[in-house]
Amino acid sequence: MLHMSRSVKKQKGISVGVVTLFCFGLMASPQSAEPWKSLFNGKDFTGWTVAARRGPSLSPADAGWKIENGIIVGGQAGPGQRGGSLVSQAQFKDVELELDFMLAEQPAAPDGLCTTCTYNSGVYLRTGYQVNFGRREAGEFIGIVVHRVHPKAIRGNVLWLDTGDEKFPNLRKKEDWNHVQISFKGPHLQVTLNGTKICDVIDNPTDPAEAAWKEAGPISFQWPHGGEAEGFAGFVKLRNVRIRDL
Repeated sequence: MLHMSRSVKKQKGISVGVVTLFCFGLMASPQSAEPWKSLFNGKDFTGWTVAARRGPSLSPADAGWKIENGIIVGGQAGPGQRGGSLVSQAQFKDVELELDFMLAEQPAAPDGLCTTCTYNSGVYLRTGYQVNFGRREAGEFIGIVVHRVHPKAIRGNVLWLDTGDEKFPNLRKKEDWNHVQISFKGPHLQVTLNGTKICDVIDNPTDPAEAAWKEAGPISFQWPHGGEAEGFAGFVKLRNVRIRDL
């Protein structure tokens, strides 16, 4: 914190001390992060691929991903196509990532409840961490999940490190764009949804099988799983996706 002398000379009604402080503030602006850069060029999927379980990787366009007016759309594979997650060829470690997403809404009961609305998407960071995009009313939160055997894991190895918007009813906007900000530096992972911080996790895995989780890895956008939502054919849309190194 800067301290100014109590005796500050005045010149033409402007405090010289204030001017000096202002100029110093400009010179001392923090440089902790690199400039923002777009993850997509808005025209095609240069720099991206879709990993295949068997055989070579797929072109995103051949796996149901589209770009419409600069918006990335996934979840509607065409005839004969196989869907898959969109994976960056570049790798990232300590980053800030922000984007807007919209998830197709499943039909709900008249009271708005939909316990089976498990259609979801999300973004993977490094190797092991996923910021899930789902519906809190169905237990598919906008939160942080990993695959780890743990007493609190569901289905044996699905562990929520932070259930995020479970604590914030109605924060996710339905049938509208939602803004997500993600900060991941070292073991510290934070998520902000529509201006409200919903996740704050420190995870420092010691299991040798999770050693790669501390290293750089690709950014991956999850192909929405219709199989998890009784075949619901919906979509995930992404826009304004940008990133910067920390």
